[in-house]
This record gives sequence, structure tokens and C-alpha cells, in this order.
Amino acid sequence: MADFSPDSIEGRPPASAVPPAEASDAPPSRPEPTQDSLSAEDLPPVEPPSARFILQLFLVPGLIVSAVIGVWALFGKISSSEQDWRQQIVEMRSNNEHRRWRGANGMAQMLRADIERGTDGQQLSRNPAIAKELADLLADLLDEPASDKELISQQSFVTTTLGWLDAHEIVVPVLLSATAAQRDQIVQADAIRSLARIAGRAGETGTRFNQPEISDRLIQASQDQSPLIRQLCAYTLALVDGPGVEQRLRIMMEDRDKNTQVNAAIALARRNSTAGLPVFLRVLRSATLPVNPESMDGETELLRQAQAEKQAAMNAVALVNVLQAIEDIHSKLDHDQVREIRGLIEPVAAEYDIIRIRLRAQGTLRTIDTLQK
Repeated sequence: MADFSPDSIEGRPPASAVPPAEASDAPPSRPEPTQDSLSAEDLPPVEPPSARFILQLFLVPGLIVSAVIGVWALFGKISSSEQDWRQQIVEMRSNNEHRRWRGANGMAQMLRADIERGTDGQQLSRNPAIAKELADLLADLLDEPASDKELISQQSFVTTTLGWLDAHEIVVPVLLSATAAQRDQIVQADAIRSLARIAGRAGETGTRFNQPEISDRLIQASQDQSPLIRQLCAYTLALVDGPGVEQRLRIMMEDRDKNTQVNAAIALARRNSTAGLPVFLRVLRSATLPVNPESMDGETELLRQAQAEKQAAMNAVALVNVLQAIEDIHSKLDHDQVREIRGLIEPVAAEYDIIRIRLRAQGTLRTIDTLQK
């Protein structure tokens, strides 16, 4: 049987054959160090990593990973956004009323968010597919025979949402239908506001509405019994062209409702007419006077006070618009007219209780003075 004991390993003599070490005066030789016997003194010095090395180790790979994630997120967002608006259309086509309104609400939120992004958005306001779905939805709602609060609320919501769209040939006809006299006043008002927003954006790009069906419908609606509808029509007529528009605005300056008078005068100024100057003078003369609650409609003092506060807020808005209108037409006024206007604006610039309007009046004075010089 083979011997596998340690002493039998090749080249190693048995223990009995190893000669004893002889005594000598020479110092014993130092044994070669082994891995187990290395001390800290035997190891090479360790240097701490430099800042550059740490940056290379962590920052560069981090930047690469961030770039990959950013590209992935960008394409994912683009794909998701397109899928989102298409999904909203699918929801709006559903026969389930809850799904339809969930889709309509989602679409409205997407439109507003997309417009706020400006040129970075998807320009959903010009998307004909979205415009058609919302226009068809409003047409279906307007055809409903019943007229309860829920239906009016739905009509109002979609009518307002259509005001965010710029696919004119699709949305304008159904909005004109929503202004008809048989519609609820809330829906009528929302439809006119939406037309005004659309016409305003078109005007900013140098395109004015010049379609008789629009101007004729607004002129007809401007004769409504509701002061609110007349006020909105006067405002919107400033943004469209058509036969009889200016003549109608001159008539509306004599309206029994003072807010309608102001809107008509401002509309004429936007059309480069000075015909509204008498209305502007009236607004400026009463600008710093408080609204008397006793002159307001209301069965109780509390209601009259609320009406007075509402009127005061409307007067402030009207004053800002009048100041802008004066800047638009002051170059067409003679010296005496400018002097009278300046004398009426100075108290507003010095005493008005809303600082924003004081500053606005001061700016109007500077504009007038610049031209006079």
C-alpha cells in the first residue's frame, strides 16, 4: 500500500535523516516573509483617491444614466400624451354617460395645459379630431329635449371648453347655435365668451373674423333682454367685422345698461373710432366716487350692499379698459379734448384706492404727454 504520509513526499527526507543544525557565530538568516506573516510595515503605502478619480468613478456614469433616462422619459411622455388625448376621445364616444364626462373633463384639462405650454405643446387646440368630438358632443347636448340643471351644467362646460379650440370651421357653427335665444342664459353667455376668446386669438395673429353669419348672430343677440348678454355682445363685436357692426355699437352706447354703454364705447375705440369719447368722460368723472348701495336693486340692505360691491369691481375693470381705449385713440383727439381727459385722469393716478389702477393711470398720462411733446 502506498505511503501518503508527509514524510513520504518526494524530495523530502524523513525527519530522522535531517542533520542537526551546527552551532555558529553568524546571525541566523531571516526567513522569507509569507502571506500570513506580512505586517503593515511590509505593505506598500496606500494613497487616498483624488477628487478627480471620485468624479470619474461616480459622476460620469451618473450623467450617462441620467441622459438615458431623460431620453426614455421624453419619448415616453410624447407617446403617452398622444395616447392620452386619443383615450379621452374614446371615452367621449362611450354610451356610458359617466365615461363620456370623464373623457370631456380630461380633454378640457389637457387643452388648458397644452395651451399654457405654448410652442412646446402639441397644439391640441388646432387638432380637428378633438374639435369634432367636442363639437358633436355639444350638438347632442343642445338637441336634448329636457332642460334641467344637470344638462345646463354639461352644456355650459362643453361650450366653455370649445373656447380653447382654434379649428374655426368646426367649432364656430355649434357655438353660434348655442347663442340662440331659446338656450339658457348661462349657455348663451358662455358661447359668446368662447367666440370672443377665439376671435381674440385670431386677431392676435392678424386674422379677423369677417363672416356675416357671426356678425349677424351677435347683432341679433345684442338685442336680448338680459344686460349680461348685451354686454358680452358689445365686447365681442369689437373683435369681428361685418355689415352693420359699427352702427349697432353706436346704438348700444345709448343702452339703458351703463356697462353695455362702456363695452360698446370701448369696442368702437378698438375699431379706431372716437365715437365713445362721451362715455369715457363719464367713466372718468365718476371713477373715484364710491358706489351707493341705495342705488342698487335688492330687497334687503345686505343684497344691495352685495350688488354695490359687485358694481364697484365692474367699474374698476371698466376703468382699466377705458384707460387703454384712451391710449388707442388719443392721437385722434384735439388739444382741448386731450386737456380735459388729462385733467380727469390725474385724480385717478393720485388717489385711486387700487394701486394697480393708479399705476395704470400714470402710464396713460405718460403716453399722452409723449405724443403732446
